[in-house]
Amino acid sequence: MSVHLEPDVADAAVEPPTVTLSLLDAVRDLRRDVDATRFPLDIPGVAAARASRTRLLDQLNDHLLPRLEELSTPAVVVLAGSTGAGKSTLLNSLLGEEVSEAGVLRPTTRRPVLAHHPDDGELLAKHPVLEAVRVVVHEKVPRGIALLDAPDLDSVLDSNRAAAHRLLEAADLWLFVTTAARYGDALPWRVLGDAMERGASVAMVLNRVPRDSLPTVRGDLLQRLRDRGMQGVPLFVVPDVGPHEGLLDVGTVAPINRWLAMLAGPDRARTVIARTLRGSLAALRPWVDALADAVQEQVDAAAELRAEVERVLAAPAAAARRAVAAGSVVDGAVR
Repeated sequence: MSVHLEPDVADAAVEPPTVTLSLLDAVRDLRRDVDATRFPLDIPGVAAARASRTRLLDQLNDHLLPRLEELSTPAVVVLAGSTGAGKSTLLNSLLGEEVSEAGVLRPTTRRPVLAHHPDDGELLAKHPVLEAVRVVVHEKVPRGIALLDAPDLDSVLDSNRAAAHRLLEAADLWLFVTTAARYGDALPWRVLGDAMERGASVAMVLNRVPRDSLPTVRGDLLQRLRDRGMQGVPLFVVPDVGPHEGLLDVGTVAPINRWLAMLAGPDRARTVIARTLRGSLAALRPWVDALADAVQEQVDAAAELRAEVERVLAAPAAAARRAVAAGSVVDGAVR
């Protein structure tokens, strides 16, 4: 396995923001206001506004509020990617046991799986994401992190796609899994762009890379990351092992396992949590501003509709008033 690590995720120490009661109350108030926001008029841009509102609610409910309320909760590492990228096989191989269904049937990951160390169960017990996953307790998960195998981001099932995006909003770290055949697709870069906008910590696994083209593919991907200002993203390259069933060889996933073990250390996990939390808080302002603009567009559109209705009804209303004043209503229909 080829590994590219630069000083980004879990390297330079980052202190979490001071969680004061006023900060927590402000985020709770924001959550209440966003939940009450509606976009009833089908005007241009409304679909994007509705989707953005849903994402923001997921971010507030599943990441920001739980994290602000309890900084010591294990870091949630979400394995995300496209159909057939090998997320479930990777999780199973990391743990040395099949805990998440993997196979050729698509979509494979129907119910998300969250694996955590036995000693972390109490800390995770109240995390809202647990209602959407099947929980696996496993000794090989490093204490201090939880590994979450999400559904495919491009699943043919709407419910799977929605669940995948919701779980990503809950993540402290996005571990994005793609393949040598699909890393150039639009989806990985759109998702990684969303992660950067949200201030999330990100790492990447490039799976099934033919050995004879490994240097070329790895170099191309690193250049694409640099072009997007993501040169600090840790990259793990997994060689193609050909047709197989079951787990990957222990040595193949050993670098990822070592990195996760390092990540789970108290100082490292704290750094990842702090970086993503600070990034998420910083991303709130432009996110909320965009929603406020969409609300204003609804207000403006409603005012235009009201003015148009009043214009159309002005003449009939005036005629009705004249008829009533003249007493002609009693003689029949208003003309």
